Amino acid sequence: MTRPVVVIVGLGPGPAGLVTHETMVAIAASSTRFRRTNRHPSASLLAGATSFDDEYERHATFAAVYAAIAARVADAALRDGSALYAVPGSPGVLEEGVRLLLADARLDVRVLPAVSLLDLAGLRLGIDPVNDGVRLVDAHRFAEAAADDCGPVLVAQCHADWVLSDMKLAHDSARGAEPVVVQQHLGHSDERV
Repeated sequence: MTRPVVVIVGLGPGPAGLVTHETMVAIAASSTRFRRTNRHPSASLLAGATSFDDEYERHATFAAVYAAIAARVADAALRDGSALYAVPGSPGVLEEGVRLLLADARLDVRVLPAVSLLDLAGLRLGIDPVNDGVRLVDAHRFAEAAADDCGPVLVAQCHADWVLSDMKLAHDSARGAEPVVVQQHLGHSDERV
């Protein structure tokens, strides 16, 4: 017996030119389509897709949001035999909903690689994130994951002023004045570093 298939694709860090050909082929071949959010420059590539922006309004925590998204994608695949789920960036970077789908034994989950924020961030900073020992941290987990770290840290998902404020409060400012580089809208015409 074959299991329902979920194909997970990444929309890259921004403009449609960074979306892979393989992802575009998968989108064209899918009839049941979902995107995590409409708030992404390449979201328009998924005509007729259902967005999960409503889940962010419905739940108090991101863990609950991603659990609800994974459940909806899984239910659709179980019902229709297959579903496509598109996420911003790369499906392998900071995507809890993807991890939940991969753990669902009822599904055959196929993940297509995509350009991630690490690619553009490293290029804009003139560094190799691996060789320079950069740690990638989710801003929502900064306090427990990196507030007292030394060395280069790339903090992602800084989508609101309150997230930045929480990070600042969690950081031990007694260690000195480490340089901070803010990168915004990488890959877009309004990119700022």
